Amino acid sequence: MLDRYTSMQVFLALVRRGTFTAAAAELGISRAMASKHIQALEDHLSVRLFNRTTRNNRLTAAGARYFERVDALLAELDEVEASLGEEAARVSGTLTLAAPPAFGAIHVAPLVAAFMARHPDVRLRLTLADRRLDLVDEGIDAAVTVRELEDTSYIARYLTAVRLIVCAAPAYLARHSAPSTPEDLVDHNCLTYAEAGASMRAQWRFQAAAGPLDVRVDGNFVSNVGAALRNVALAGHGIARLPDYIVAADLADGRLVALLGDWAPALRPVHVLYPHREHVPARLRAFLDFAREWFAARDGGDTA
Repeated sequence: MLDRYTSMQVFLALVRRGTFTAAAAELGISRAMASKHIQALEDHLSVRLFNRTTRNNRLTAAGARYFERVDALLAELDEVEASLGEEAARVSGTLTLAAPPAFGAIHVAPLVAAFMARHPDVRLRLTLADRRLDLVDEGIDAAVTVRELEDTSYIARYLTAVRLIVCAAPAYLARHSAPSTPEDLVDHNCLTYAEAGASMRAQWRFQAAAGPLDVRVDGNFVSNVGAALRNVALAGHGIARLPDYIVAADLADGRLVALLGDWAPALRPVHVLYPHREHVPARLRAFLDFAREWFAARDGGDTA
């Protein structure tokens, strides 16, 4: 079955040019194929569109009415496609992003503000959530994640990394001797991060001279929100391992004390995920490039 859209184009070319030879040359097809398209169109409509002679082809009354409609229809279609093409190339429209609450408020919000200053035609919605998101079902264009990447169908772009700081409040350390090695953590109440339903035990990784060292830790409090772990640690209930951006002010003011300083802190990568590599809107392409440049400028060549 011949494509009806192409048949309509052949029909318009034949009206403009008058002969199958000229119409076929305009569209880059053979004369025989042009004739087949017109025949298929007439068979579909069950009307004769042209009165054919050996010298030219004149529209019938039905053909003239069909020409008026098809000419307007294809012209409108061309305008729609041109408009969509311009829209796809223009950095505008609504961009929906997601990020973890603390990292999103501290790092992504300033990034978004700078991005909107550069691209004032973009409207931006930022959702802060400490859970795994289904970008397609939830209508999210891109999500910033602060976690090790798992197998995922999403496209991932690396942005930066954050340091994980092992720390505790002075009140806790007044009751318990500070750990001198990562292995000492097994004797402490460790406040751990986990998704809902996961085990309260966790594995913390440290970087030693001989390579990575993994320690299994346990405690009486687990949460999937870093701010909750920070508050319980501030109350003196145990040792937490938290991103530097959550505890930096507490460490500076002495409300929390960094532990195991002779051991390299773990790094947690930050990526931005988006669903599809093809047909990415200009606003999302612009944001992805801007985010990478933003974090690279702040890293100053460091990974964190």
